[in-house]
Amino acid sequence: MEPAVAPSPEVRYLSADDLRVAASLLLQAYRDDPFFRSVFPADNYEQRLRAAIREELHELWQREQIFVGLELEGALVGVASLLDGAYPLGQERFWNWRLKMALGTGWSGARQWMAREQEILERLDFDRTHLLQFVAVAPAYRRRGYGAQLLSSVIALERERHINGLATMIYWPTLKPLFESLGFNPIAELNVGQVTGSLYQADLR
Repeated sequence: MEPAVAPSPEVRYLSADDLRVAASLLLQAYRDDPFFRSVFPADNYEQRLRAAIREELHELWQREQIFVGLELEGALVGVASLLDGAYPLGQERFWNWRLKMALGTGWSGARQWMAREQEILERLDFDRTHLLQFVAVAPAYRRRGYGAQLLSSVIALERERHINGLATMIYWPTLKPLFESLGFNPIAELNVGQVTGSLYQADLR
C-alpha cells in the first residue's frame, strides 16, 4: 500500500464570508502579543482585543485592503492582511475608526495603536510598499511549515502586483529567523506602549 499523500494547502484571496473565521484566527494568534498586552488594560483584555480586531478587519475590508488565506481541505487555517500606501495610518486615521476603537478598547489603546503606526510611517517609504498588518496560523497547524508557505505566497503575490517592498512589526524573537529566511531585514527598533518591537522590511524588487 502506498503511503497517504498529505494534502496541499491552497492560497487564495479571502471573501467577506471568510472574515469571521479570520477574526477568530487572529484573536488566537495575538492573544499574548506583547504590544497588545502592553497597550490594552488587563481588565476585559480579551474582549478589548476582540473588539480591536473586529473593527480593524471591518475597516480594512471597507477600504478594499488585501486579505490572503491559507486553506487546507476546505478549512481556513492561515490568514494575512496587507495595507497599501493609500490606507490612512497614524494621525491620518479617520475619526469614525478612532471613536469605534476607543469605545471597544479604551482611548489609551487606540492612541498608542496610532502612535505605533506613526512611528512606522516615519521610517518607511510607502511608494509601492505594503505593510503586513496581521498574519496568523491556527494553533493546530503551527510549526508545520504552513506559516512559511503563507508568507512565501504573500511575497509571490506582491511581486506579481509589482510591489517594491513589504514591511511588518515583529515582537517575538522566535519569529525573526522565519522572516529573515524569507528576505526580511530589521530596519528599526520601535518602542511604543512600553514594549520594544522590530520593524522588518523585505525588498521585493
